[in-house]
Amino acid sequence: MYCSYRRRRRRTKWKKVVVWLIVLLLIAGAAVFYKTRVASTIKTYSVDEIRSKVTSAVNRSVLLNLNDANYDDLITVEKNAAGDITLMAADSLKINSINREIAVSAQALIAASCDEGVAVPLGAFSGISIVAGFGPEITLDILTAENVICMFTSEFESMGINQTRHAVYINVESEVNVVIPAASETVCVTTQVLVCEAVIIGKIPEIYLNGSLFG
Repeated sequence: MYCSYRRRRRRTKWKKVVVWLIVLLLIAGAAVFYKTRVASTIKTYSVDEIRSKVTSAVNRSVLLNLNDANYDDLITVEKNAAGDITLMAADSLKINSINREIAVSAQALIAASCDEGVAVPLGAFSGISIVAGFGPEITLDILTAENVICMFTSEFESMGINQTRHAVYINVESEVNVVIPAASETVCVTTQVLVCEAVIIGKIPEIYLNGSLFG
């Protein structure tokens, strides 16, 4: 009878071990599934929304800070008696000021927009791509660190004999480091906005056509 009791205790002990092993395997499998499928799907939706938020914030910042800048405010063009271009120069003080204002404003707008969190469809938490876009949206809190760099560029385009279109753009490079549940990502967005343009009459030296007025 004592031996029978010991055998029952051993069987009970092994059953517990097996149950715990199954539980651990299920937990490990769930963790792997979440990391490889669910977290990946959530990250995809979050990154897409953050990219949209960044682009919108940058566009708003550019519109707020350009203050209807026109071509003559930024570029000086001098000609000789024959009408040929002898000098083209950018107003570096004004351009640097605009760069700083847009960078600071864009960074603040991006941070404020990201503080609202990102909306992820409930279906994304299933990890099944076919249903990932369905269901009510759940707002996830995210942590971000923003960095914005602005740079003016220009482009010359021939419009005919001694007629050249000169377009001035501002390129805004935004880098946002994002931490979301079980994942992190660096989102880089480059936005180009036309600042102003003009058609210049006169022969433009190659040094300007092939170079940059903005350093």
